[in-house]
Amino acid sequence: MNGLPEPGTAPVLETRGLTMRFGSFTALDGADLALYPGRALALVGESGSGKSTCAKLLTHVLTATGGHIFHAGREVTRLSGRKALLAYRSAVQMVFQDPFAALNPAHDVGHHLSRPLALHRPDLDAAGRRAAVAGLLRAVDLDPAATLRKFPHEMSGGQRQRVNLARALAVNPSVIIADEPTSMLDVSIRLSVLDTFRDLKRERGIAMLFITHDIATARYVAEETAVIFRGRIVERGPTAQVIDNPRHPYTRLLLAAVPEVDCPFGAGHSLAPLAAQVRESIQAPGTLWEVSPGHWVRQAA
Repeated sequence: MNGLPEPGTAPVLETRGLTMRFGSFTALDGADLALYPGRALALVGESGSGKSTCAKLLTHVLTATGGHIFHAGREVTRLSGRKALLAYRSAVQMVFQDPFAALNPAHDVGHHLSRPLALHRPDLDAAGRRAAVAGLLRAVDLDPAATLRKFPHEMSGGQRQRVNLARALAVNPSVIIADEPTSMLDVSIRLSVLDTFRDLKRERGIAMLFITHDIATARYVAEETAVIFRGRIVERGPTAQVIDNPRHPYTRLLLAAVPEVDCPFGAGHSLAPLAAQVRESIQAPGTLWEVSPGHWVRQAA
């Protein structure tokens, strides 16, 4: 897995200084992110760190109070009009955390996949839509004959999440934003679903933002990782460098908190010193500095 994109490759989706304030509270503070074709950027942080706020800004569920969003080189920070929003949301698709709540229980799989095709692909006739639906199910490792007429309650969590991914793929997006897509799945099937995300990203050249609280998942699915803490990106770079050579105390704290199979609960070093360093970093947030090629860390000047 290469750490950095090829020189000269343009990002599909990019943010510069992206900021979201709710009154006096800053949920996202000056985030700079870039998503490249066929690659994933993992956005890692605890609950409340600003991950989902970032996703809502990128999908225009919320409008940023500061900064800029660019898609394919064009500024899209503030879109207006149904046509412009429809075109953008066709290119930038979302896969949600809850695989059951994201599907209408009153409709079968065929309906869920035909609807975006009817909305975004008016060139397809009924036969074309049926063929496209079958292709989408095969793309996410589901058998069309066995799945097409099933309702959400008749499928497992992993199958429902695959349907959600197929629905996102229906409009040939250039970007997929996956918000904790495996966190509500049984541990035994998470890996196979992650494999599907990873394979489709490569095969279709999709740029992916993979939002997760699990830094181990970032290593598996993403070429680059950005760590977010209290609305600020505190470390960003090639995933291997961020995980194997973490430079910010919050990144080190996240890694230290990951359970180890051969380490009994309560054994090992105390996390208190790292927690103290994290608290100190809140008082002096500093700025991002490049400590090695492509590896940026927030630190005081």
